Amino acid sequence: MRLMKEFLRAVWRWVRWPVLVLGFLYAVLVGFRTVMLFDEDKTNAAVAEIHAQKITLADVMGTGLPPAPDKAENDATVAGIDKNNNGIRDDVELAIFKKYPTDKKTRAAALQYAMAEQMYLTRVYNTETWKAVAEETGRSFGCILQVHIDNEEIQNLVFNTELRKKERTRVFEFITSHGDAPGKPCDVDTSTLPN
Repeated sequence: MRLMKEFLRAVWRWVRWPVLVLGFLYAVLVGFRTVMLFDEDKTNAAVAEIHAQKITLADVMGTGLPPAPDKAENDATVAGIDKNNNGIRDDVELAIFKKYPTDKKTRAAALQYAMAEQMYLTRVYNTETWKAVAEETGRSFGCILQVHIDNEEIQNLVFNTELRKKERTRVFEFITSHGDAPGKPCDVDTSTLPN
């Protein structure tokens, strides 16, 4: 019995460190995989939100149009101010309404494109979210082509400060190939809008 105990102690001295190291590595692997699954779920939710964000007829008609934001406060951050929470920065939304006060078709397309471009500043944090925003931008580009708007005009409204231009450049580090976003080009059917 005594020999057996001594033998087991000797074996334990040689085996305990590899067992402890393997146990530690297993715990690290489980923790890492848990974080990866959480990040994957977070990304999938963000991508779904990006594809779900649409302009509405109320946005096009100017229902709940925001007040003019304070320029210094608006330009102090990348995201700017969006008081009515429609995904379009208030200064950009008001500029589009000023430029197209009676042309609802053009305004609908311009607002949708501005929303998509704004998402580069507020929604992109990895390759998958960049891809989703690029798909929505492509879809909204199809919409502005239908009403013949110069997309650079809208881009200049959205990326109007050095801070925003730098952020747009930064998120393009996540660039990847992508296809078209599902759905029609325009969130609001422009053929139903009176002008």
